[in-house]
Amino acid sequence: MNELLVFIQSLPEALKTGFIYSIMVMGVYITYKILDFPDMSVDATFPLGGFIFAAFSLSKNGFFGITNPFIGLILAVIGGMIAGYLTGALHVYLKINGLLSGILVMTGFYSINSRIVGVPNVFISSERNIFEIISYEKSFIPFVLVTIILLVLKGFYDYQIKENKYVIRTMIVYVIATIGLFVYVVTTKDIKLMFVIIVAFAIKMILDYILTSKFGFALRALGNNEELVVSLGVNEKRLKILGLMISNGLVALSGALFAQNMKVADLISGTGTLVIGLAAIILGLGVLKKSRLINEISIITIGSLMYYFIINLALMSNSWTKNLYQTLKFNDSLISTLEIKPTDVKIITAVILTIILWNETAKKLKKGKKKAKAMKIKRGEGK
Repeated sequence: MNELLVFIQSLPEALKTGFIYSIMVMGVYITYKILDFPDMSVDATFPLGGFIFAAFSLSKNGFFGITNPFIGLILAVIGGMIAGYLTGALHVYLKINGLLSGILVMTGFYSINSRIVGVPNVFISSERNIFEIISYEKSFIPFVLVTIILLVLKGFYDYQIKENKYVIRTMIVYVIATIGLFVYVVTTKDIKLMFVIIVAFAIKMILDYILTSKFGFALRALGNNEELVVSLGVNEKRLKILGLMISNGLVALSGALFAQNMKVADLISGTGTLVIGLAAIILGLGVLKKSRLINEISIITIGSLMYYFIINLALMSNSWTKNLYQTLKFNDSLISTLEIKPTDVKIITAVILTIILWNETAKKLKKGKKKAKAMKIKRGEGK
């Protein structure tokens, strides 16, 4: 019972981390699903965002005398976009393989990240930490107004691309979720979670607009058929670089928020970023299906939350699994080997990915067999 209570109490923090990582997942989605580009540089741009914000936070005068932490976030995004540009430039101008381009940038920025503040890890100043500056008393009402404005914009946007019945259904879901968020924040005064949700929701809406614009359609076409894009007279090199810049800018923003949430920028925080992003995307798309009610950006955001829910559940299960091992009369040495530890996050991620990918492969094989069988029957009928 105590374990269940602890798990429930840890959910808000897991949700906060999930929403912060969902911004990174949106960036990975652009390269992985849209551009079909294996961008390994995100493992470097994630901590890059944290270190750039840390450098801004530690500077006495901020940026040209401006010390507002939002400027630090903007600088982090710019830094990530520069890294994305370098990856794209190596690929499209120097003709280096996409995977190798990302690895080269990731390797180079490992050293750059460590030089930004001169140390491999540094604490974020509380005076310029967004999560330390905002408070329920002074931020709740402005956040409520921003949320309402975003919902109204969401309604207008959906009205342009969906049938009325789907707009109404979608808005009902969002309104119920928003009311639930307001009640939770009023009850717990957890303004930090509300802030992260607002940022993630705003970025989701921006991406929705971008990906349904002419630029977004061209970006999708580039990933599906580059020759077609070239034949239409579109500058595919510039388009690919812009996609990588947007992707890495989002990843760096996520890294800056993560560093502030953890109150430290760490060189190794980016290790496995791409894998986490892929896990969230594959998990979301493997469980949920795109429809007129929910698009892929929403699905991968939910996938990010699902991923961290599973990870949190696994890490919190240590006590009851230990009790299970003791009931089964396992010796102390075996229990120590089998118990779940924080360092097991990576293997848990690998297992989750393996199961989902195996399931997707099995579905495709089953679908292929059914199609082949239908074709045989059709040929038999033709005879």
